Amino acid sequence: MNVEEETCGNDENQIDPITPSPLRRRATSMKVSSSGREFYCHGQAIDQIIDEYANADKDSSKTWTRMFVERFLIDKSWYFPGKDKTNGPQLSKAYAYYEHFALARYLSHDVSATADHKFIRAAPGESSVPTELYSPFFTRESTLGEFGIGVGLYFTMLRLLSIVLVLAGLINIPNILYYSSTEYSDQDAIDVFAKGSAICTLEEWTVCTDCSTEGLVIGSEQAKRYAESSDTIFALRNLCPRPELTQAMVHFSSLITLLVIFWLLGLYEKQREVIFDEGKQTAQDYSVLVKNPPPGAYDPEKWRVFFSQFTEKQVTSVSVLLNNHKLVRKLIYRRVLRKKLEEYIPRDLDLDEEDLVREQVSMFLKDQEGEKRGFFSLLCACTFIPILRCFGYFLPPDVLVDRFYHLKEEIKDLLKEKYDVVKVFVTFETEGGQRNALDALKASKVVTMFNLTDQMPPSTIFEGRVLHVDEPPEPDTVRYLDLHVGIITRYVKYFTTLLLTIGIVIGCGFLVQLTRRDLGSEYSAYLTTAFNSIIPLIVKLLLQLENHPDESKLQQSLYLKVTFFRWVNTALLTMWLTPFTSTISAGKRDIILTIKNILVAELWFSPSLRLLDLFGNLKKHYFGPRAVTQNSMNLWFQGTPYNLGERYTDLTKILFVVFVYSVWFPSGFFFGAAILLVQYYTDKYCLTRIWSQAPLLGPNLAKFSRRYFFTTALLLFGIIASYAFAQFPYDQVCDPPAGTEDHGLSGTYENVRFLSNGTSANIYVKQDTNVIYCDQGEWKLGRGFLGFPAVPSVLQSDDEPAWMTSGQEQLSKIYGWSTVVLLSVFVVTIFGRSLYKTVVGCFRGVYEPEGRDAQIDFQNVAGISVYIPQFKLGALQFPILACDVDHVNNEWIGWNDEADPSFDNHNVIFDIPYEGLSRNKHESPGNIELDYTSPIFSLVKSWSRVQDNIDVQ
Repeated sequence: MNVEEETCGNDENQIDPITPSPLRRRATSMKVSSSGREFYCHGQAIDQIIDEYANADKDSSKTWTRMFVERFLIDKSWYFPGKDKTNGPQLSKAYAYYEHFALARYLSHDVSATADHKFIRAAPGESSVPTELYSPFFTRESTLGEFGIGVGLYFTMLRLLSIVLVLAGLINIPNILYYSSTEYSDQDAIDVFAKGSAICTLEEWTVCTDCSTEGLVIGSEQAKRYAESSDTIFALRNLCPRPELTQAMVHFSSLITLLVIFWLLGLYEKQREVIFDEGKQTAQDYSVLVKNPPPGAYDPEKWRVFFSQFTEKQVTSVSVLLNNHKLVRKLIYRRVLRKKLEEYIPRDLDLDEEDLVREQVSMFLKDQEGEKRGFFSLLCACTFIPILRCFGYFLPPDVLVDRFYHLKEEIKDLLKEKYDVVKVFVTFETEGGQRNALDALKASKVVTMFNLTDQMPPSTIFEGRVLHVDEPPEPDTVRYLDLHVGIITRYVKYFTTLLLTIGIVIGCGFLVQLTRRDLGSEYSAYLTTAFNSIIPLIVKLLLQLENHPDESKLQQSLYLKVTFFRWVNTALLTMWLTPFTSTISAGKRDIILTIKNILVAELWFSPSLRLLDLFGNLKKHYFGPRAVTQNSMNLWFQGTPYNLGERYTDLTKILFVVFVYSVWFPSGFFFGAAILLVQYYTDKYCLTRIWSQAPLLGPNLAKFSRRYFFTTALLLFGIIASYAFAQFPYDQVCDPPAGTEDHGLSGTYENVRFLSNGTSANIYVKQDTNVIYCDQGEWKLGRGFLGFPAVPSVLQSDDEPAWMTSGQEQLSKIYGWSTVVLLSVFVVTIFGRSLYKTVVGCFRGVYEPEGRDAQIDFQNVAGISVYIPQFKLGALQFPILACDVDHVNNEWIGWNDEADPSFDNHNVIFDIPYEGLSRNKHESPGNIELDYTSPIFSLVKSWSRVQDNIDVQ
């Protein structure tokens, strides 16, 4: 049973079913609280703080939505049915919760602004010092790193790439001016945004002596360039001049410039990564991950003793994680059900009293039957809600009760099973300890796979095993419920969802083609943009089938699949669905106008969808005002979740479209720059006013983008351009070889049927000689390397009709062979390096430290945390713990509940008593030791000055 399915499917307030532990307070030189931890408030405490915020917040510090609702809507019964309910939930409190707990805020007192004007991010609900919402327009990029290194790098890349595209557009101005001049074509009658493109309006009818109209459907796009009479076939011929070396070299210079700039951007981003990393100390800098621990190595003390040999000071924390994922998932799901049941029963009723709980639920249902329901509620009850209940949403309380108590019996059975160790996290007091351990324990894949203990020093062998040790991800990005999954299972699920994504691409392509055929490219462009916004939601659902060890890997999977969809849906699909002869035509369904429409839609339609935040506003303005308790109302005001990987796909999609069609639509560079600039400010607004707070991701997505997607886009930029210049004029007709022409064909032909619409009329043929069919767009798989490169010897042979001019042949040779060099460099640098590392890693261990050692002890870093299995659910205001934390320094858990300093209320190990439980809930832990013989839950132990259990002070 999958907890994602259970949790997401059985709580309508659920946003992100299982995410890593919440935002950690950033390490700073000053402490907001005595411990520097993230504070959550419990029960009446959180209600009191929210009540204070609801009354004390000034209009100048509120969001405009909150001000509008409080001024005009909060007193309307149609909007807020419970406005007159005694002791009922209050919308003002819900909005205060939204602004102080869901949205990101910064510490606004005098010492919070650093020398570079970077404002330190406050913990959710921070009340000990003044805080303010980040400005959606004036927040500096240096401050955006407070949302995670990956977020800061994303916005930096957006801004820089918009500048880069402007520069590329400026380089291509000679081509834009050439295409818009009468020297190339008459573009006075075409769309103003398409001027300066390669659209050719100079066409004339010619007599084609070997063309065939067999199989062409009247009215189809393939047939619109042909006409026929009783014994003659006519074909439209493009008269626009072929590109010469000048146009190709202008475009080629932009490619070279982009290659150099992207290389420099890579170096710049790497420096930014190092600056970000060295400016912030996290547990990742001090820790190692053991990927193949002995199944019975439960004792943290043994792990501490073993790893102490690599550090001059001490091991600070050890987390021994078990494969108890089934048990933990059910316990988490039971917590969610319990939270929902609490809305239907008195607060003081013990849920262990099953008979009383069922009686209260029965009374609630009877009272509900007597309530008068509005039209909209009745409509939903007859339409949407029954469908949603099939997926577990909006379940009635009697169903919740049945599932809650049935789950208890399943958990009791799981509590009797034996669980093995799957991963171990070891945290050192110093960065040097981590680096020494990684260097001493580096071993080849062959040695670790076959446990060749004789190939390693005896001191590095732990309980007869060669350990596979690596640098871990950050604690708040670890997906603890997926750590047990093997690599083969992960890849099987990964490729399964990839195949499903490909199926979605095919289905969307079919719908876009139908829309384009029946309604035109303008409507299909908006449908394409709508798919680009909707399909990522479906892909996210598919990702619930996958297992990933950390959030970065999940984001990369999302990034890959959504990027694949958007690249195909936005750029390649247009090329595949459009006939070759419509490449530079001026029709609404032809390529250039279709791409222009897509870019225009991306400029305003896609940002508008994000700003409208339809589902988020539905939660805040419909479901929220109809909640029955303050807690359930607050849960509708948790903000809209966002995925950094998805945001990167929007960025790479625009680059890809602009690059692929740059030969035919060089003005697209300026469109792309404008789109990225709009995306920069739109996403900054969403980040500060709409999106909920997310785990602090590192630079992995930025590296992934630079290494694979940006380089692939540049590679296709060159390859497609080489074919685009070589295949002009895109009309599929050529002059016959000298001496074989038919003469005397000019004149007026009567009763000619046009295959574009089936009508008949007279046409005038000016050219005296005939033309013949030549397939300029055929992919010559039998020549070169599967039709590559785009050079004359591959595209047209001596025994075939030739369409290239001498200048066209010259530029094709230059551009075509240059792409061979570009492809070779791409393969060597991208795949060669990875292949080299893989091969070398099979036979020897490799470890290279990154950055410098900050020489700061772990215990001296404010707000740092260790690796503790915990989970943040959208249905709960607190994270859920799934291990004994009695032997952990509370400051390193990462958050605090002042009303529950023992964390027992948030720890599922106390939910159902079992044999081996060290103590009862809320009992003093005393000197009870952990159970190392057959533990059921993961074991975490730390050694610190606060705990007074270390020798090194």
